[in-house]
Amino acid sequence: MTAPDAIIGISALDDYVLLGDAGLAMAMVSAGAKHLVDLRGETTPPRLPVPIEHFPIMDLEPDQDELILQAATRVAALADSGVRVGVYCQAGISRTSTVAIAYLLLGGATLADATTAVRTVRPQAMPALELRRSLERLEARGGPGLAAAP
Repeated sequence: MTAPDAIIGISALDDYVLLGDAGLAMAMVSAGAKHLVDLRGETTPPRLPVPIEHFPIMDLEPDQDELILQAATRVAALADSGVRVGVYCQAGISRTSTVAIAYLLLGGATLADATTAVRTVRPQAMPALELRRSLERLEARGGPGLAAAP
């Protein structure tokens, strides 16, 4: 297994969550990912030798709060069970960082702290405006699992 920081373009958010772009999906597997989460709404996941779950998020579309929350909740469940998971979208910048931030929100981080943490490991992280608005609404829900509707 290759250390994630040894593969250019892959960022380790923590011991269980790797972030990257679609072109690095197999590299994340080489870095120890046993499961992948594909966030691309414009295509279907490739066939790879590990399970891939698909959460079709689009960068410029509003009101994707629930889909973002579903993806982040799945990433959290995998990580909590000790499974290393690779999270990716096409470029690894907007949707990937959005779900990574939501994952940290689920763990109790504030939006500001979660954004800082993701940008620390992945400086190019920049959720698109509509995805950022979804994150703001998710943070406003508060509470365990951000499950309480506003």
